[in-house]
Amino acid sequence: MSGVDVSVAGSGDVPLFWRPEDLPAWQRWQRAQWPASRRLADTARRLARAGRGAFAAGRGAAPAPESGLRLVLPTGDVHTLVGVESAGPTQRAALVEPVRALAEGRTGHAAADAARAAAGVGWVVPADVVEALLPDLPGSDALSVHAVDAVLVAQRLGGLRRVLVAGEYLPAGRAAARCARERGARVGVVQHGLLAVSTPPVPRDAVLYAFTERDAHWWTQGRTDVQAVAVGSALLEAARRTASHAVADAADRAAGPGVFLGQLHGAELPRADFARAAQEYVRATGAAYRPHPAERDRLSLAQHEAWRKAGLRIDPSTGPLASTAGPVAAVFSTGILEAAQAGRPAWAVHPAPPAWLEGFWERYGMTRWRPGAEPEPTPPLASPSADPAAAIAAHLWKETA
Repeated sequence: MSGVDVSVAGSGDVPLFWRPEDLPAWQRWQRAQWPASRRLADTARRLARAGRGAFAAGRGAAPAPESGLRLVLPTGDVHTLVGVESAGPTQRAALVEPVRALAEGRTGHAAADAARAAAGVGWVVPADVVEALLPDLPGSDALSVHAVDAVLVAQRLGGLRRVLVAGEYLPAGRAAARCARERGARVGVVQHGLLAVSTPPVPRDAVLYAFTERDAHWWTQGRTDVQAVAVGSALLEAARRTASHAVADAADRAAGPGVFLGQLHGAELPRADFARAAQEYVRATGAAYRPHPAERDRLSLAQHEAWRKAGLRIDPSTGPLASTAGPVAAVFSTGILEAAQAGRPAWAVHPAPPAWLEGFWERYGMTRWRPGAEPEPTPPLASPSADPAAAIAAHLWKETA
């Protein structure tokens, strides 16, 4: 499985990695997509950690705890642990907003019960994310940051009843899920983005909060160990609400050549496919190419420079998509649906899409753009709930402690 080429795999819209035992295969596949320099650096770090662990064991000491994570804890008892991997908008919408919905009383709980429950939420985050994320966490004034160690975990997380994660394929989610299983706590998984063919599997014995019933079925393939609840997307609902408060600006925001959202860093398709789709659309429409924040590698920067020399516009801004104007296009970015929710024209682009990509577009209702045609824009994605974050919180905290 580690050698699978997702650009040609399968005959349709079916996940490559959907069983919990597929996670190691997903990890091998993911690592195989890294540039050689990153793989070498990762191997060196692994060997160094193994060496430190062997040294500590030889001296009769336990290996040092994972230094890359931090626990952000309230002053009182912790009954819920949320694993957040980044300070980006998708992780915030999926994992921070349900806690905010609880704290703000949007879940139907009695005010006192909701406040008490929100005060018992702790967080596990990468060390380099704490500074950016902490000020925006609900009740941040009462939170303190700690290095992760076994004594602290035993003291503060002994009464853990539930965790909330985006998955267990990255460090914070993996640590939170492990804590839950060691204590018999429930694991809640929030879908934080659109599901492509190489999406890692849902953790075992979890409650899945999915964007739609179709996504839930696609991601789990009928697994009996996962309880799926369709709630919608807080990120997409925020885009819709923002647009509804600025109706007067709608015509202006939809006008102009717009932007093409870059995905050169993506592993699901060959880099040449992403580049060809972008170039075709930008040349035909006059749109600006908006690089993804992850497009900082040598090959991506060289591609940007080549496009500049060829007269294509590169959008240097790093603000949210809502700060741009005009139509939005991409190969399969979540931004297509964000734009559609906001009432902006949005399309999916690929000159020769593989079967899985066509299935992906169909599952999310994305309209395909072709040169010389004027397709209808992608419609907004219907949401199963009016407030997805509150729906997650209401289900997760059925019992408010």
